[in-house]
Amino acid sequence: MSATLHHHNLALMFDDVLSTRADRPALRYAAEAHAYRELGGWIDSLASLLMSKGLQRGDVIAIGHDKHPLSYALMLAAIRLGVAYVTIDVASPVARTGRILEVSAPKLLFFDSVEYAAGMAELARMQGCELLQLDHGLLPTPSAAAREAQRERSRVVDGSTIAYIMFTSGSTGVPKGVAVTHQNVLHLIAWGAERFGITEQDNFANLSPMYFDNSVFDFYVGLFCGASLSPIHRSLLAKPYELVPYVSARACSIWFSVPSALMYLMAVKAIAPGALSDLRTIVFGGEGYPKVELKKLYDRFLGQASLVNVYGPTECTCICSGHTLGPSDFEVLDGLPTLGRLNPNFDHRILDENDRDALEGELCLIGPNVAAGYFNDLERTAAAFHTLTEPDRFMKRMYRTGDLVREVDGMLHFVGRKDNQIKHMGYRIELEEIENALIGLPEVDQAAVVYQRAQSAYGKLIAFVACTSEVDGKALLQALAQVVPDYMVPARLIVMPKLPTNANGKVDRHRLRELQNP
Repeated sequence: MSATLHHHNLALMFDDVLSTRADRPALRYAAEAHAYRELGGWIDSLASLLMSKGLQRGDVIAIGHDKHPLSYALMLAAIRLGVAYVTIDVASPVARTGRILEVSAPKLLFFDSVEYAAGMAELARMQGCELLQLDHGLLPTPSAAAREAQRERSRVVDGSTIAYIMFTSGSTGVPKGVAVTHQNVLHLIAWGAERFGITEQDNFANLSPMYFDNSVFDFYVGLFCGASLSPIHRSLLAKPYELVPYVSARACSIWFSVPSALMYLMAVKAIAPGALSDLRTIVFGGEGYPKVELKKLYDRFLGQASLVNVYGPTECTCICSGHTLGPSDFEVLDGLPTLGRLNPNFDHRILDENDRDALEGELCLIGPNVAAGYFNDLERTAAAFHTLTEPDRFMKRMYRTGDLVREVDGMLHFVGRKDNQIKHMGYRIELEEIENALIGLPEVDQAAVVYQRAQSAYGKLIAFVACTSEVDGKALLQALAQVVPDYMVPARLIVMPKLPTNANGKVDRHRLRELQNP
């Protein structure tokens, strides 16, 4: 199924899925599966609930999403009404999530796991919004009139309406909320359906947490093409010898994860011969996959599943390029695989340090897959998103990715970053956000964080702090873990009387990198 002209918003497209796939499985769990008919009933009820709470087009809700079936239905109910949703990490420190809610200003906060009730209650208190726990007792029974009112609301949602807000790390310490439109996602679905040949027989392994950009591919390309989704709970992700059999038992055909997850499974030999035998496509992205490691995965699935390296910032609707690996990609094992060619409906420029077009420089993405901007943040939107005025690209939107690439025969190759941003465990992290959090601790006077690639496959964060009094490094890391997510907590923290500086008086990061090995 692909998007057609009459699908000017996501709700209309999904209504077609509900009517044509009613008896097909939509969500597959270990104990049971839920058909599209059942999912549609929940959407009707939750949309009625949102309307009864006075939600209007353009409003925002937040969802503490731990992969309960009703959380997926709530995302779709919000889409139907033109309400934007933001999915939040229920296990993230309340202080950081509070900043996310402050930016997105949700009218309602939902959560689906009683385990995190206390933290969700604190967030609702901080934000001053109503808190609702998702369970079946919450669902009203919508009348025929209520259902028709929903349909009327959905028909007036235009393609430029915000569908969701996905937060990424921010250098100021305040996360950035990328506002993605219905039109952005319709293009992603159409591309994904054609690129991967998705049918209703496919089953997506929904490995990524729903607050992480990679989940956008699973949720939208999977469900909006009438395939099924197998939610993988966070508790399984750290248990490789349970995770692989679980995915195998669900007969998943599509796998999308960060490379570090696949490298870990290969390193501990969790993917035994015969495991994951139903996979036909393995997609990976979000960070580099060194070819010397990738070759092991390629050889393991040779003749069974295709391997596709994808690339795309959150600001450009999850994925903007994909390259299927073949024998020629491993003729040389140094470095990373190519990013491939940009997907259809993307334009781009590569700009050198003087903003002139070049074959190597910063990748700037252009076209209808560029997000609306950073929600409620005009200053940072203006710095990264631009409306072009030259005649050949008049009034097109462009996003400056900060990624340095080299173009060879139309193929893009990743070179590095132009700023202090890194990819770690698949997450895009501004090192300044960690530094600001460290400086916020009363014992810390100065802080700097560097990224050390321990080997070709893995990297780790190293923090350096200057303190005027005696401190316990472990205690500082424990305090830091109260204000940033676990993937931002450095592997090591080195305490110094003063951080080294260069001739300009700035922290000498080159010198710090030399000090990483004691």
